[in-house]
Parts: sequence; C-alpha cells; structure tokens
Amino acid sequence: MVSVNKCKVKDNLVNQLIALNNNLNTLSPAWLHSQQARARVQERRESLQVEIKQHRAKGHEGKPCPAAQRVPYGSNIK
Repeated sequence: MVSVNKCKVKDNLVNQLIALNNNLNTLSPAWLHSQQARARVQERRESLQVEIKQHRAKGHEGKPCPAAQRVPYGSNIK
C-alpha cells in the first residue's frame, strides 16, 4: 500500500531491509556456508525489523510515523 505521507527515515530503513533480503536471495548458498555468517545476517534483519516497528510507533518526537498510518480501503473512492 502506498502511503500518502512520506517519511525518509522509514523509507531508508525499509530500503535497507529490502536490499539485505535481495542480497541474500542472490547469494550462492555455498557463499554463506558458516552458521556464524547466517546468524549475523539474521540478527541484522531482525534488528532492522525492530527499528522499523519502533519508528512506526514513536519515531517522530514520540508520535507515530505518519507514513505508517494506513488509509482505510475505499476512502479514495468518490
């Protein structure tokens, strides 16, 4: 869903997560063979997800991120 309100912080965090996921999808399984490497990647993914949740909840001076607010379905229909 496209947000009417833009937030560069949220967009940056989401873009980092997307880039990390894309990199993982393109890597050869043999390249990430060690459990330590897999654990580090998973920790970073989880960390980004937590940062995104926290920013959505209270990322703007203790207030929810306006870009995280969803527009009710059908509200744009006239």
